[in-house]
Amino acid sequence: MQSAPCTTVVAIAGPSGSGKTTLANVLAQTIPGGAVVMALDSYYKDQRGVPEENINVDVPGAFEHHLAVDQLKQLMAGVPIQQPIYDYRTHERAPVRRTVPPLPSVIVEGIYALYWPELRKLFTTSVFLSLDHAVCLERRIERDTRERGRSRTAVIYQYERTVRPMYDQHIHPTREHATLVLDARASTDQLAARILRLIGSRTG
Repeated sequence: MQSAPCTTVVAIAGPSGSGKTTLANVLAQTIPGGAVVMALDSYYKDQRGVPEENINVDVPGAFEHHLAVDQLKQLMAGVPIQQPIYDYRTHERAPVRRTVPPLPSVIVEGIYALYWPELRKLFTTSVFLSLDHAVCLERRIERDTRERGRSRTAVIYQYERTVRPMYDQHIHPTREHATLVLDARASTDQLAARILRLIGSRTG
């Protein structure tokens, strides 16, 4: 069933560990009219059969970004989507998908949210969270050991092998496309308030 088209699409980009997902979820609960969060991590390509040492999820090519663009357009048109579900432990897509309903606003979050021009042109507001590597790494260690069953050594190895260099090469330059660059050391509530003020100034 089709709903009314959404009026606001907010992008949240930045390094891994900067708090994009947490901020997106808080923002979704506070934007007037409600918002749905569209995590770009859902669009990782299925890596089944690929040796662990050859998997690099930190490059742009790891994402099926054309599907993300198409599904964002559906949400913007008021049409529900069937979003892929990615399993971080196995690097595979689940055999089922999740139904994401359209709401008045969409929040697109992910490290490469501001990378692809065809995605950027759909945003009404875009935010880049800035945070230094040392803090990002400690946050990654805490999250990945708790949620993904990885060892501290494995997290550090991946960060230095792929996360840091791919951020420096591909992700950091995308901050120039952001409407607003925010210091991710601020509290989530403070960051959300800044974004809400920006949205209000553009829609009021």
